[in-house]
Amino acid sequence: MKEIKITRINHVGIPITNRQKSLPFYRDILGLRIIPSQVDSPNVIWTQLADGAMVHPIETDNPTGGASHVAFQVEDFDKTLKKLEELGITIKEGPGERFDGQRFLFILDPDGNRIEITTGNNLKKNNRTTDEWGYTSND
Repeated sequence: MKEIKITRINHVGIPITNRQKSLPFYRDILGLRIIPSQVDSPNVIWTQLADGAMVHPIETDNPTGGASHVAFQVEDFDKTLKKLEELGITIKEGPGERFDGQRFLFILDPDGNRIEITTGNNLKKNNRTTDEWGYTSND
């Protein structure tokens, strides 16, 4: 493999300070649909566009503290992981797997920005549901 093959932007993480203040903007004004979170982190709200791309508003007390990131979906996760290792790029978090089977890892770009590398979503079924405020539970 000569390079990592990105197939699409999977999601973008956007820091917010207050769910009740910010979520109506994303949900009601921009029209993003709330979907069940696939991680055990109640501060991350999973929303989705019609084309399947996601926006994750992330509730935080420190909006400049690293919640912001873009997630690139790759064609072959294992080959990408191997290429990152060959290039000496440090894996900051992961690799891991979410409830829906999506695999992920985090790296930093040369300026210290968090970059997530993922597979596709919904690779496994699960019984997670969400309420109107994006709080997810297992049913």
